[in-house]
Amino acid sequence: MKFYNAWYCPFGQRAWMTLVHKGIDFDYIEVDPYDETESWMAISRGAAMVPVVIQPNADGADTTIVESNRVIEYLEDLQPMTPIFASQPNQKAEQKYWMDHVGNNIVPYFYKFLKAVEPDQKQAYLREKMLAGMVTITEAMDHMGPFFDGAELSAVDIAFFPFAFRIETLLGEYRNFHLPTEGSSWQRYHQWYNAVLKHTSFKTTGPDNDGYVNRLIEHYQPYSLGS
Repeated sequence: MKFYNAWYCPFGQRAWMTLVHKGIDFDYIEVDPYDETESWMAISRGAAMVPVVIQPNADGADTTIVESNRVIEYLEDLQPMTPIFASQPNQKAEQKYWMDHVGNNIVPYFYKFLKAVEPDQKQAYLREKMLAGMVTITEAMDHMGPFFDGAELSAVDIAFFPFAFRIETLLGEYRNFHLPTEGSSWQRYHQWYNAVLKHTSFKTTGPDNDGYVNRLIEHYQPYSLGS
């Protein structure tokens, strides 16, 4: 299997965490997704985005998967061991709902907040929308935890955490932003955050790499300046 990724990309990190968690063998290929060469456009099926997973099939053809949540789902089907989705259809549908919630109600506001240079009413609005999305998903977490669905890492954790880490790291650096700690919802959130932060699937794809946090902060500086 070939895995095309950009080290800094939270969407790519979703796929990377899934590959590591499931113990799937893969060749890691670092790319610049913004360099829209003819070969890269063909590899990414015209999307020019990471992650891209290419799996050779028995008939000699390749299966190419793009878009991070689709990659997560594909890898679950390919390697059912160490499951990250529930076996019951209703529970799996609920997990996919919360994966979409991250994409619709947290990710856009995180990026817009990071790029909102002026500390004005717009920036405050984006901050509150992001926090509201985070509170909503936190209140849906299993009460015991530590992960979203309970004792084991799930697809929802993988879909959410790369962005949660960047919210903590980048907004703290560039927007003097700190998440609340008071109240049961935020206490549960921090329990979840610390559990995933220490999980092998995340550590292998992030902070265990030398200088990762500093490189991440440097890479996102243009975003913080509004570009």
